[in-house]
Amino acid sequence: MQSNLINTTLIDDGDNARCERRLWNPLSVDLVASQYSSYAAFKDTKVVRPLVPDLPVDAELIGAHDQLIQQIAGDFPCTGAISVFAQHCYRFGLFQELACDNAVRAVCHDLYEFLHDFPIIDDNLSTFIAMFRGPTIESEQHFEDLLWSQLQAMHNIDSSFFAWDKSVDSDPSNNNFSFSIGGRAMFVIGMHPRASRLARTFRYPTMVFNLHEQFERLRARGKFETMKQTIRAREMTVQGSINPMLTNFGEHSEANQYSGRAVSDNWSCPFHTGKKEET
Repeated sequence: MQSNLINTTLIDDGDNARCERRLWNPLSVDLVASQYSSYAAFKDTKVVRPLVPDLPVDAELIGAHDQLIQQIAGDFPCTGAISVFAQHCYRFGLFQELACDNAVRAVCHDLYEFLHDFPIIDDNLSTFIAMFRGPTIESEQHFEDLLWSQLQAMHNIDSSFFAWDKSVDSDPSNNNFSFSIGGRAMFVIGMHPRASRLARTFRYPTMVFNLHEQFERLRARGKFETMKQTIRAREMTVQGSINPMLTNFGEHSEANQYSGRAVSDNWSCPFHTGKKEET
């Protein structure tokens, strides 16, 4: 990560977006990333914007969060997600169209903030949910293309500041692959209106980012397998079948699972890396 960042404050007179330079966030001085940032939290009984507490919260952001809460409170199979929401250990945002430049920069910006706010502690789980205002999703393939375009563009920015997490592989065809941002491995879950799996269906095109490290901690403590079996049993109840793309980490590349679409054995992931050299 760049080490010569110093604390300062910039003001964009065009939209009054505050841009405070923070050591852990190399995009904190990027006016586009700060302007379109949507970093939000749920505190007590309301949605708040921790980075810009003086600005009013967008009504659509509140509505999107309400829908998300309702979905998790229903027959959602992932017990990890239920726990995260119950403990308010998550951050979220509603961004511009999936894979557009503004959304790419803003999601990178907000993920850097998330990584700073949520260090891995014991068995605590945390997650970041990026919802997008558009575009209208036409099919599972359409969403998959947009998801990988978003991740590719995010990596193109991130690789200027951070090296790939050494604990995982950067080649999406490798069984040890995991997406990396801010030097931290992430498991990505896509959700959208056209998803064939009920657990992946949501009104807004959505990308959920979960730190790999938290699952490795659960695995080391002998808790991961129990959680996995519970989730799969709940999915059988909701869907009547287990997602055929779900595999254990290291058996197949997790890139196959990100979009939620059932892909063939010869599917080729469109993602590629431009690694930052270790310093």
